Amino acid sequence: MKRSQFLFVALLGLLAFSSCTHTLYTHQQVLQNCHKKQDVLEQFGPPDEINPSIGVEQWTYDMGKKPVKKSKKHDVPQILPDTLIKDSLQYVKPDKYASYAKFMFDAQGNVVGYKTDGVDLTRNKKDSFGKSFVNITGAVLVISALVALELYKDGAFDN
Repeated sequence: MKRSQFLFVALLGLLAFSSCTHTLYTHQQVLQNCHKKQDVLEQFGPPDEINPSIGVEQWTYDMGKKPVKKSKKHDVPQILPDTLIKDSLQYVKPDKYASYAKFMFDAQGNVVGYKTDGVDLTRNKKDSFGKSFVNITGAVLVISALVALELYKDGAFDN
């Protein structure tokens, strides 16, 4: 009987430490989660600058001036002249933002590259109530089944 009590307490302790969970998304995972323009818009909102070019478009976000926000339909980004290819191939001009995130898109709106500097996009997201409830319920059922199995093995259900 003491073995089943130890098992029950051990599993209950594990449940207590895992029931209130958070999911950590690293800086790289946040960036790699953006595959299309719509994904970038949902994650970062409208860009501060749009740099169109032949077959490529670059969006730049000034991460030092504003927190990451959801997009608003009335925000209009600043569109710059066709300087993306000139900047990339002929000379490197100093960045005008201390911390920024840049995304490059192909003609179909797919992300083909990104670059960040001076910003950490790591997110710690609290799991939803439903997910935590399912985890807790599942753990309680597993613990109950294991305790019942141990009690059955010990002969507690014999008449």
